[in-house]
Amino acid sequence: MQQFSEEELRKYNGKDGMPAYIAFKNQVYDVTSSKFWQEGSHFKKHFAGCDLTDAMAHAPHSDEVFENYPCIGQFVSPCSLTPENKKDRYRQWYSKYHPHPLIIHFPIALHYFSAFVDILFLDNPSAGYETAVFLSFLIATIAGFFALISGVFSWWINYDFSISKPFVIKLIGALFTLIVGLIPLGQKLLNPNVAFSTGVDGIIYHAVIFMTVISITIVGYYGGKITWGAKK
Repeated sequence: MQQFSEEELRKYNGKDGMPAYIAFKNQVYDVTSSKFWQEGSHFKKHFAGCDLTDAMAHAPHSDEVFENYPCIGQFVSPCSLTPENKKDRYRQWYSKYHPHPLIIHFPIALHYFSAFVDILFLDNPSAGYETAVFLSFLIATIAGFFALISGVFSWWINYDFSISKPFVIKLIGALFTLIVGLIPLGQKLLNPNVAFSTGVDGIIYHAVIFMTVISITIVGYYGGKITWGAKK
C-alpha cells in the first residue's frame, strides 16, 4: 500500500484535474467521486490534500462515513510515530460516547417544560401544577450542572479552549442559567408556598423560570453554530 507524506498528500487537492485525497487516522481515502467533495472542497470548510483526523472530532457525523470511500494508502505524519497522549485518549472516548450532546438535551427540554407548566399554573394555580413546575425546574438545574461540566470537557479536548464568539456566549449563557436557576430553588426552601405569592418574591420566582428559557435557548442556538458552523 502506498505511503503519503504530508507534502505528497497536499498534491491531491482535487483541483486542476488532480484526484481528491484526504487522510484520517493515518489512512488515505480517495473522495474524488463524492458529490460532497467537488473541486476538493467539503462545504467550503474542509479541503482535500489534508489530514482531517482532528477535524472529525467536531463533525456532526461519525467516522463510519469513510466506509464509503476506497482506502488507497497510508498517511505518515511527523507525529504518527509518537505515543498517543492522554488528550488523544479522552478525545477517542468522547467521540465514542458524546457525553455533552447526550446530557444537554435534558436541561433544555426540562426548562421549556417547567415554563410551559408554569403558564398553566398562573392561569389556574393548583398544587399539582406547582409541584410539576418545581420538580422539573429542579431536575433541569441539576442536569444543567452536569451539562456544563461535560461542555467544558468538550471545549478542552475538541476545541482547545477556543475563545471565539460562539464558545464565549455559550459558556456565559450556561453559567447564567445555572446560577440564576438557584434563586427559585432557594426561595422554595425558605417559603414552600412562594409560587402562590402575589408579592415581589412570587414575581421573582416565576420571572426566573421564564428567564432561564431565554438563556437556555441562546445556549442551544450557539451550540448549533459550533456543531454545524455559521452559514455564509
